Amino acid sequence: MINNLPVKIVDRYIIKEILLPFLAGVAIIGVIMLSSFLFQMTDLIIIKNVSWVVVLKLLSYQLPEIIVQTFPIAILLATMVGLGRLSSDNEFTALRMGGISIYRFIIPLLILGILISGMTYFLNERVVPWSNHKAQNIIRRSILKESMPGIEDDVFFKGPNNRLFYVKEYLEKEATLKKIVIFDYGKTENYPKVITAETGIINNNSWQLKNGIIHKYDEKGHLTLETQFKVMDIEITKGVENFFGEQKTPSEMSRAELKKEIDLFKNSGLQVDSLLVDYHLKLAKPLIVFLFILLGTPLSLSTKDSRAINIVLTIAIVFLYYLILSLARSFGRNGFLPPLLAAWLPNIIFGLLGVILLVWRDACKSFFNGLTSRVLSSFLVILTLICIM
Repeated sequence: MINNLPVKIVDRYIIKEILLPFLAGVAIIGVIMLSSFLFQMTDLIIIKNVSWVVVLKLLSYQLPEIIVQTFPIAILLATMVGLGRLSSDNEFTALRMGGISIYRFIIPLLILGILISGMTYFLNERVVPWSNHKAQNIIRRSILKESMPGIEDDVFFKGPNNRLFYVKEYLEKEATLKKIVIFDYGKTENYPKVITAETGIINNNSWQLKNGIIHKYDEKGHLTLETQFKVMDIEITKGVENFFGEQKTPSEMSRAELKKEIDLFKNSGLQVDSLLVDYHLKLAKPLIVFLFILLGTPLSLSTKDSRAINIVLTIAIVFLYYLILSLARSFGRNGFLPPLLAAWLPNIIFGLLGVILLVWRDACKSFFNGLTSRVLSSFLVILTLICIM
């Protein structure tokens, strides 16, 4: 048996093998993602004559989201390359001969994954929504320079006279709005007057709503009036600065803020599947760091191939995850999958795959050593090429 001291030393050694490549991966991938963003910023300076000071502010506000997006890719790459080195140098075999099972081996890695996932969730809740909102406000105010408020699909924003606006779909070329909801709080903060309309047309100083319904409630929340209208004009351009300051997309909201909007819409009888998918994704996406470690560990320890193979395998896994995520998200938003399942389906698939590979690697190590990663890597690469074509 290995006593506690060597095990602690081994834990630190394993974490070091992952942590240093992870930090390097965050820096390298972050620079790559930032470079593509810099091309857009250059166009703003040269073509649209936007001040470089404004562009630098926009760039600084984009950094938190870019950094958070690098975490899953960097941790998978670090796991595949770092643990792959332990396997190729037979260090993992030596640890197994010393009495350390693969389940004991993976514990410090899973703890590291939980910590990074927790940090990702914290940044996504506290920092990223705030920075995204600041960045979007710069785009709306300084870059777009629109006389009308910047209208986007699935956007919440506050307008004049204590009103909260929501637009499901905005057709910019036709200056037409679809599925409009207006919560008119007036002087109350409890039960607003709710105005819904099928369509709307943007005029110079107002929106002309068509085919809508007005609901009014008393102080106890009981419906007191329900009336239909064919046409209604709503003043919209007064207080444009408030629109820019309060307009928010789901990416600019924390999970708690988005939940409030969802509850508000549910109480009005509106369809909220699209928003529910985004709400559940705010919890599901940070956990992919943990799942990538769970999946990458048995894969990396089952091969003695070169680093190039591990990098290719990393790219294939990341591509397939985000492909499944985009498909599941689309299905959830369009009602083909329940929102909760749509958000968590990629995690369920990759989590089960990681557990199966971990058990398989331990139970069949003598026969399948090296075979698992070769077969799976070939399958993933072929599947990736098929998806691209």
